[in-house]
Amino acid sequence: MSFITVELAKFNKSVAQIQTDLDKLVYTMKTLHTTDPTQYPAFWDEEWLRRAIDELDTRKMTPEERAYFARVTATNAEAANAEKQRILAVKTDTIKEALAMELTVAQAARLANVTEEFVLDVQRKIA
Repeated sequence: MSFITVELAKFNKSVAQIQTDLDKLVYTMKTLHTTDPTQYPAFWDEEWLRRAIDELDTRKMTPEERAYFARVTATNAEAANAEKQRILAVKTDTIKEALAMELTVAQAARLANVTEEFVLDVQRKIA
């Protein structure tokens, strides 16, 4: 599992520059709430993106549906955070084991797929 962080404020592609599905999705996330309904980009007619837009259009929801949507979104965010913490714990345990086996910092970092700075931080905490 991997997480991708997108800073919408830094996404500055124009409609003409958009080529990939990821570009389409990020553009949609950034501009959907400000776009004039008469000037939608052509790619918003693609079925997968239309379904995503419809799914997230909370204006069509009843107050109960909006509350449910907010709960589900919060639950998903909590689950993602818990998974991130679990992955961090596994990497930390891997580093501890690697250091106990007297692997170098570079080897431990490579084994756990983290930076050497992260390994050094773990090493300081267990010392």
